[in-house]
Amino acid sequence: MYLYRIAPERFIGDLSGQGGSYRDGARWNDAGHPVLYFGTSASVAMLEMGNYIPNPRLIPKDYVLGIYEAASSAIETLALDVLPDDWDLHPPGRGTQRVGTNFLEAGNNLILLVSSAAAAGIDQIAVVNPRHPDIGKISLISTQRRIYNPRLFQGFK
Repeated sequence: MYLYRIAPERFIGDLSGQGGSYRDGARWNDAGHPVLYFGTSASVAMLEMGNYIPNPRLIPKDYVLGIYEAASSAIETLALDVLPDDWDLHPPGRGTQRVGTNFLEAGNNLILLVSSAAAAGIDQIAVVNPRHPDIGKISLISTQRRIYNPRLFQGFK
């Protein structure tokens, strides 16, 4: 399985899960719980980035798209119809944070596939537990500097 994330180049290989989501909490984790978030496609990673910047032309120059290979079969999937009612609200609701934190604390699987709020539940993201024994089975295989096509969002200046 391939996974994708956009991050500063100096952190793209860091799989410790102790970035902003660890510090502040996020949709699928409470603060203080190491976690990594990946898109299951480059497009989903790009849409998810849209939650943090008002315009793709404003992505900092040191950000890259990381492409990873995950060789683990320790994958759990949550279907859209079993997610809490507040799964896609902003700010994230307690329901998804509880679900994700329980997944991380249980430690049974490396990857939890959940619906992408940025993609209106059509595509998925991967919530990755960096404390799972299979974390070494995720490898950064390449990076790409050019993330968005310059034609995209031409109306933005």
